[in-house]
Amino acid sequence: MALGSFLIFGAMVSTALAQTGRDFFLGPCLVKTNRTCPDDEVKFFLYTRRNRENGQEVNITTSGSSNIRELNFNPVNPTKVIIHGYNSDMQLDSLVSIRNEYLVRGECNVIAVDWHRLAAAPCYPVAVHNVPHVGRCLGQLIQILRDVGATDLHVIGFSLGAHVPAFTARALRPYKLPRITGLDPAMPLYVTVSRDEKLDPRDADFVDVFHTNAFIQGKVEASGHIDFYMNGGITQPGCWEKRNPFGCNHHRAAVYFAESINSEVGFWGWPCPGLLSYLLGLCPPRFPAVLAGDRCNTQYRGFHLVKTRAQEPFAEGPFTVDPRDT
Repeated sequence: MALGSFLIFGAMVSTALAQTGRDFFLGPCLVKTNRTCPDDEVKFFLYTRRNRENGQEVNITTSGSSNIRELNFNPVNPTKVIIHGYNSDMQLDSLVSIRNEYLVRGECNVIAVDWHRLAAAPCYPVAVHNVPHVGRCLGQLIQILRDVGATDLHVIGFSLGAHVPAFTARALRPYKLPRITGLDPAMPLYVTVSRDEKLDPRDADFVDVFHTNAFIQGKVEASGHIDFYMNGGITQPGCWEKRNPFGCNHHRAAVYFAESINSEVGFWGWPCPGLLSYLLGLCPPRFPAVLAGDRCNTQYRGFHLVKTRAQEPFAEGPFTVDPRDT
């Protein structure tokens, strides 16, 4: 959808919202105006090693109680929450890969967030409008997990789903999530909004971000404590051979992250002052080398570049440094 269409559609949404306080459809688009959680349009499914294939739905009542103690959730284990983006659902291949890679690695709780009816195409401006509500409902779930003893909490959002945790963070204040990972956070309609309305470093103790399609579907600006611009962050090797190169570039963020979970060689990055320096050819590989992805060192900060292969496995492992560049 072109930017002009975004703005026209957004104006239609604003007009409609002024006329009603109930959820309604604008054409095929479900507009969320009833901001009450829990919500049947925002569902949570738990996967563990005991139920790898069939998710257990986490049911939350209007009083705030839940069935979490009746499920396979173990608060001692790490908990990963995965959020899909626009025109998608929790069964997106790359997000399922993230879930499966975690379950291969060890005991953990993986919770998939499904808000697909609120994120449906061709309703991008409406999906953006619905993001705050999804974030607040996720905040309700996070509080329930904390109440049963969970402490190791990691929220992973792809594309438009990467902005959902910003509103989760607001709902949970003064508590702060330990970690948020943003996978190519969506750019359209997020260029000029305030920091409170998009993913930024204040949303968790540690925010790490993969950029793979900057200037097009993904954000250009840094969004985390550490931002990895994969292959420069704009296009990805091998994607121009695909039927949908722009979609390929965007989705590579989730594909790379999934591979990082159990990769034996890893995705290694190096520091660079910024995207302009990279585009001017001023950022050859140099130390310190920083591991990108799931096992990223939470002490590192700033803009980093990562080079990948064009085909799976994408991770290249440790890079070499030309002595002339040191």
